[in-house]
Amino acid sequence: MSPPNDALLDAETRDRLHYDTGVLLDAGDFSAEQTYHRGRLTRALAYLHGFGTVAGLEVSHHEGTEPEQEELRVSAGLALDPFGRLVEVPTDACLKLDRWYWQEPLAFADFGVFTPAEYRLSPGAAGFPPSGVVADLFLRFQQCERGKTPAFASGPFDATDAVVASRLRDGYELRLVPRSTAYPPPEAPQSPFPDPVDEPDPVQRRIKLRQAIFNAWRGSRAQELASLWSDTFIPASLLTDPTQPDLKMRDPAWVFLARVVIGATDVEDVRGTEVRPTRQGNVYVDNDLRPFSLSTAALARWMGVF
Repeated sequence: MSPPNDALLDAETRDRLHYDTGVLLDAGDFSAEQTYHRGRLTRALAYLHGFGTVAGLEVSHHEGTEPEQEELRVSAGLALDPFGRLVEVPTDACLKLDRWYWQEPLAFADFGVFTPAEYRLSPGAAGFPPSGVVADLFLRFQQCERGKTPAFASGPFDATDAVVASRLRDGYELRLVPRSTAYPPPEAPQSPFPDPVDEPDPVQRRIKLRQAIFNAWRGSRAQELASLWSDTFIPASLLTDPTQPDLKMRDPAWVFLARVVIGATDVEDVRGTEVRPTRQGNVYVDNDLRPFSLSTAALARWMGVF
């Protein structure tokens, strides 16, 4: 069963529920009440703090004593997605790297073997393999149904024992996606705000900063979704959904966490019916390419306020 759609994907959330004596309320009214408050909060967080890693979520590689024990580990933490929703990973999450590498849904053509010049890692990166497969790790908000409670049956049913979820939990989804030869690793998106290194003149920097603020409005939720669906950094497999009439994923608000380089060569390796580039060399994780959402405390410390 697919998770329920988040109401924030469709609602503009500017309408507040109006109460008055004698007004009858139904489930739609209570949902609208929640959506309004969630929508105003996420709007504020998205525009005041941007999106990206807020705390934790460091990605690390752990070999283990056996191939099946090798894993990528994401430490517990918190992120803001492009819509301003809090995405919390409450405990360390693990991805079995060998199992992922040989999974059936992936094919040999989904992988590409690249050279260091093609990895597009962060400046100053070191210790990466001389050639390897590149994969990007993404995080997404995912709500999950919890518990059951009696309810009236909906649709053409007359059941008296119908139930619905009693709670919706704010969860998450992690996806590691390989970059192929046809779609090589792209540069990580840059911040829209001017970098002091690029513009040493404080007057021009203020002018550019104000202009970036003027250009920061992302429009309606439909416009935000359209922008994400056309994002060239997010892999196509994270933007499409064959179960949808328009083939577009309903919730494409992915947060980039890390670029992973898995040492490999062009020589084919076969395991059963699966073919992959032969792994050779170490695994390198670049945590510095990701966007960060800085707290006021972090900025104050950086500026020497305290």
